[in-house]
Amino acid sequence: MKKLLHFVWIIFIVTYGCSDEKTGQKSTKILVDGEDITISKAKLKDKIKGGWAGQVIGCTYGGPTEFRFNGTMIQEYQPIPWYDGYIKSWYDNAPGLYDDIYMDLTFVEVFEKEGLDAPALSHAKAFANAEYMLWHANQAAR
Repeated sequence: MKKLLHFVWIIFIVTYGCSDEKTGQKSTKILVDGEDITISKAKLKDKIKGGWAGQVIGCTYGGPTEFRFNGTMIQEYQPIPWYDGYIKSWYDNAPGLYDDIYMDLTFVEVFEKEGLDAPALSHAKAFANAEYMLWHANQAAR
């Protein structure tokens, strides 16, 4: 439960950090393909939330097939289930499936503490000393 609350808290910090109310700004400039563009804070916030949702959905959707089709493509006839409550079911029963997500949140936490120019060493230390479990490639990286 403590890890879930930590996860929710970090998501809140990330989305609040992009809110219009905090800065009073209605838009922000971002660099895309070497060109400055202006995007509304609301649109940026929506894109960030969509990215996180997509990552959670992707981890969940891949859960039943992860490491079961090594060296081959999953054939179209292979059913991959999806139903209401599927994400919660996987999170409750196999939270390690989401290591790709909670690992990323470690880096978000460093940005929150040290700013967007946080040194690589801060990220490396946070990742190396995080108390959560990691699997396969993420564990090898640690």
